[in-house]
Amino acid sequence: MESIIGVRFRKTGKLYYFNSLQFGLKIGDNIIANTERGEELGRVVKILKKEELSEDLKVDNIIRPATKKDIEIFHENEKKAKSALAFCKEQAKKMKLNMKFLAAEYTFDTTKLIFYFVSEDRVDFRELVKVLASKYKSRIELRQIGPRDEIKTYPNLGMCGKEVCCRTYLQDFEPVTIKMAKEQGLQINMAKLSGACGKLMCCLKYEEETYKENLKKLPKVGDLVIVEIEGQKEKGKVTNIDILGMKVKVKFGTTSEDERFDVFPVDKVSWNKKSDDK
Repeated sequence: MESIIGVRFRKTGKLYYFNSLQFGLKIGDNIIANTERGEELGRVVKILKKEELSEDLKVDNIIRPATKKDIEIFHENEKKAKSALAFCKEQAKKMKLNMKFLAAEYTFDTTKLIFYFVSEDRVDFRELVKVLASKYKSRIELRQIGPRDEIKTYPNLGMCGKEVCCRTYLQDFEPVTIKMAKEQGLQINMAKLSGACGKLMCCLKYEEETYKENLKKLPKVGDLVIVEIEGQKEKGKVTNIDILGMKVKVKFGTTSEDERFDVFPVDKVSWNKKSDDK
């Protein structure tokens, strides 16, 4: 049975699929493959049968497994790219270009040299490209990235105390909205809801579906509910909900003298669900 390998060319980069052919590759092996950027060295992170591909994904052929010499070339290219980055920063400073360069990388065959930068302004960097192309004799690409991509270029801790997700495993950035925070019952405080990049934290997306499903099964704050207490049915008003714990806090009584609060599992509470279904 023909096997397909899933390969990453960057730690948290996109997963690409290739025919393993006769090479008998396993997870952790390095390979050399043709990509849209040229020849690159990647690592096998997944193995599956061709019929297991759930999407209509393009499957290419690898060139060969990487040799010890290839690994040495890869690390040498990293050193060259680091040196090129320092030179690029120096030239940009001389040209007074408002650009913050973060990283540089060569393709494995060194036909292309890519520089990553951030800038708040539109910058005419054509002269810089000419200087870089003349010095390095490679195709030069200057790629502008956003705040989320910027933060993954160097070590950074999130509010949870762990290294930010985008640097450790997160492959793609999904839209994150204030609505997600509201649905999760969080206080809308941008300082607390923002990640290291200054944008809303990606982790607000992780449990969104769970919160949505649970909210469908809970009354809203302010809803009138009926609770059976010691064989007697009592009416109260919902003052708070525990979305993950599936509990509601109910206020009983109409005056300050007789009011009291209690917490109940949602299956012990009944209310008019018709208004919630609209």
